[in-house]
Amino acid sequence: MDAIRNLVAGADPIGPDPIVPDAEEALGSMFSRPEVFADRVSPDIPTLAERRQRRGRVLGLMTIAAAAVTAGVLVSLNLGPLTSAPAPAGTSTPTPTAGSSVSPTPTATASSTPSASPAPTPAATLPVTPSEPASPPVADWRRFSSPSAGVSFEVPAGWTAKDVPAGAPDYPASGIEVSDEAGKTVATLYYGTGGGLGGACGPEKYTQIELDSAEYTAGWDPNAGVRFSYRLIDRTSVGGGFSYQAGLVDESSGRLTNSCLMYSVVHGVPRGTLYFADRAWNAPDEPVFQTMAEATAYMSTDEYRNLKKMILTLSLPG
Repeated sequence: MDAIRNLVAGADPIGPDPIVPDAEEALGSMFSRPEVFADRVSPDIPTLAERRQRRGRVLGLMTIAAAAVTAGVLVSLNLGPLTSAPAPAGTSTPTPTAGSSVSPTPTATASSTPSASPAPTPAATLPVTPSEPASPPVADWRRFSSPSAGVSFEVPAGWTAKDVPAGAPDYPASGIEVSDEAGKTVATLYYGTGGGLGGACGPEKYTQIELDSAEYTAGWDPNAGVRFSYRLIDRTSVGGGFSYQAGLVDESSGRLTNSCLMYSVVHGVPRGTLYFADRAWNAPDEPVFQTMAEATAYMSTDEYRNLKKMILTLSLPG
């Protein structure tokens, strides 16, 4: 029995003997020898079929291991170390299907990744130059009413309006005087009956020029042709400069003619005659502009803009 065990151990492919004997040869040797043995094999001894199956498994595993080692060596030699970045958490790679297209994954930008909003950078502070208002705000204007004259109009802040004597016993009328912040008279209103304005000058005739005009709706007669007018008399040929008037005129008084006189008056009002202007006729002490540029620049002043607006707000009952 010991002899059989030794023969079988010598045929074991995983035994300590590095030389692997042929199984058929070992089996033939067993039957050719004269030793006597039982026909039953111990359960601890594997059969020939089991040893063949076991040997095939071992050879297959060794072949697979050798192939894996060889592949790893080739990849390492040809491509160098391979390093793959881990995929971002929460992302997945879309799998294309038939009839569909997969767009490339967009590169992450600052707007696609939510993050804490940075504190806004304060803008540079630039000096602001306040623009010159065309006239005081509406809230700075007030309406002045004269019971004696029966008229009303708006007055800018800082200006004052008051009733003053006007007319004569034979020509009853009402008068209003408007002054600016410095107390200078900037406009006069006369409303009532009256005769001719009078005035005289020499034979000279000077050119009249109108620089500004604005329609005024006359409640007593919409077709009266009343308007606001800013006109000049050019006396520069004799060194007299440009005299001027700014106020209400009608079709007759507002007609531009070559003359030495100019009037700002409205005829045909319910009580006879009306004038509301900085001055109604020429006077020896009237102000003048030395150049046309000065006369034009006057229209950009607050005094002129306030004067024009005030006169156009006149309410005169029909």
